[in-house]
Amino acid sequence: MKRLLFTLTALLCALFTAHGQKAVVEEYAIDVDCDKPTHAIQHFRKVTTILTEQGAPLASFVCSCSKNDKLTRFKGLVTDATGRVIRKLKESELQKTEYSQYLAIDDYKMFLDYTPPVYPVTISYEWTIESHDNLLEFPRFCPQSDYDITVKKASYRLKVPKDMNVRYALQQLDTQVAVSDMSAYTQLFAVDVSDMPMLRYEPYGRPFRERMPMICFAPTDFVYYGTKGSLATWNDYGQWEYSLINGLDALPENVCQELHQLTDTMKTDREKVEALYKRLEKTTRYVAILLGIGGQKPAPAASVCKSGYGDCKGLSNYMRAMLKEVGIDSHYTTISTTNRRFLPGFASVGQMNHVILQVPLANDTLWLECTNPQLPLGYVHDDIAGHDAIEVSEQGGRLVRLPVYADSANAMHSTIDIRMTADGSAAISVHQQTTNQQYEDQRPLLRMDAKDRLRVFRRMVHVPQADISSLQVSENGSSPQMTLEAEVKSNSYATRTGQRLFVPVCPIHQGYTVPKSSDGRQEDIWMNHGYLDEDDITLTIPEGYVIEARPKDVSMEYPFATFSSTLQVVGNTIHVKNRLLKRSGTFDKSLFPQLAEFFSTVSNAYSQKIVLKKGKQ
Repeated sequence: MKRLLFTLTALLCALFTAHGQKAVVEEYAIDVDCDKPTHAIQHFRKVTTILTEQGAPLASFVCSCSKNDKLTRFKGLVTDATGRVIRKLKESELQKTEYSQYLAIDDYKMFLDYTPPVYPVTISYEWTIESHDNLLEFPRFCPQSDYDITVKKASYRLKVPKDMNVRYALQQLDTQVAVSDMSAYTQLFAVDVSDMPMLRYEPYGRPFRERMPMICFAPTDFVYYGTKGSLATWNDYGQWEYSLINGLDALPENVCQELHQLTDTMKTDREKVEALYKRLEKTTRYVAILLGIGGQKPAPAASVCKSGYGDCKGLSNYMRAMLKEVGIDSHYTTISTTNRRFLPGFASVGQMNHVILQVPLANDTLWLECTNPQLPLGYVHDDIAGHDAIEVSEQGGRLVRLPVYADSANAMHSTIDIRMTADGSAAISVHQQTTNQQYEDQRPLLRMDAKDRLRVFRRMVHVPQADISSLQVSENGSSPQMTLEAEVKSNSYATRTGQRLFVPVCPIHQGYTVPKSSDGRQEDIWMNHGYLDEDDITLTIPEGYVIEARPKDVSMEYPFATFSSTLQVVGNTIHVKNRLLKRSGTFDKSLFPQLAEFFSTVSNAYSQKIVLKKGKQ
């Protein structure tokens, strides 16, 4: 009987593997017992059958803790396909790490790394967390943690005092949250789901965090490290956030005098903002200390001024204080660098992880990234562009959305001069200007040493045996624009075969990934980034050669992108002009075959070669 069971399991495993499935969540259960606004016990149970090596990371355990979130119980069990126990995992095997990008933080992780010796294998974990004084929200219900995982059974139970108002929001989950009375003093929120199909990765689809089934729970009224607040609306949330920053904008008298000396003679508020933003860059650096309520409350402006460092909250509040001193209003603004959209009608703290500063000037609204004031004033970088945010003021919180640059404004303009010789070598001059998001992509070059810069540039250009004699990068400090200039020589730019030279048309933009078109696509096409690439390439033909074959001109237009490539011959020079405009947005999934065809054509156009033959001109 055991042999038959093993054979059947092996056959099922092979079937799942053929369909790309890597794991099955057999059971996923969360039970939360909250007896008062400042205390809850959270019990978790997860049983996962890992089918293939691709699912191996699911065998490990990790949970987040802090001095207010204590792991009080843990056990684990590993069994093979027959149910035989391979190993029991004990709490004494857990390791603790306080590693973080922050200088000091209350949070730490308890983890256990485990690699299955065989597949399929079933891993069971049970653990309990006890929380005090920090119940801004309850654990989320997220049975699917990755692509290619099915869920057999999942449940959520939240027990709270009857007088506690709990709100919840569903994402990508068609189910009901049952609310019932357990007693005269306790109410229960319950969720049960079963047989959840797996999510498949699809190129040009929304990110997994927007596709995964999830339910968020949060108390309407909360107590957090002794502070009281409400999450009934975003306005209420903003009132609580304002209470945390109120009174933290006082600056030392000598600093106030310095700020006035710096700005009082300036004519416009924008000039003053720019001057103070540059001062922020010169006098501070990003360092995060998130202890206790410091995870939500910024350090006082005077403290940041004295120490010269702070996190996103402290630096934004410090910039707010400096602006206030010179008579310019600004708003502390909370935002997420990962979530583009907040859950509709569901105010919660956990949807945000960052703070910036909004400066509403008369003719423009500036968004200041105070953790990186090396960025041009008001540049809205890729991690926050188009994201929802909460503007915090004395009146409360207001839902706003940051601007997005027009697709054509995220531009790369390249002028390339290629001078060929009869032996296939070439001297190449590159002049390139990038703006906005394309500037941001190349901006790391500015901070690199010469060796690393050359190494990265070699990957940007597709020139064999490239000898880079000159490489200069510079930025326009007042706008998000960068200029790159390079001189490159290659002894084998063209392939020489007999009397012919095979000359690449474009030394940049090669290596495009062409998405595979497949039947049964679930997701619409999602283009997160739009951009414009324009190339003006001049290729000088070596003396004694004529054009034997040349690429055809190309012109394509689709809802999601346009592309054109033209080639003109004038005397002994060839002029190539390429223009690719990729549009951001959402497009119907039925267009995916055209999308694949489009990028295949673009890839081919960029990799085409001109055939030159030795002969009379």
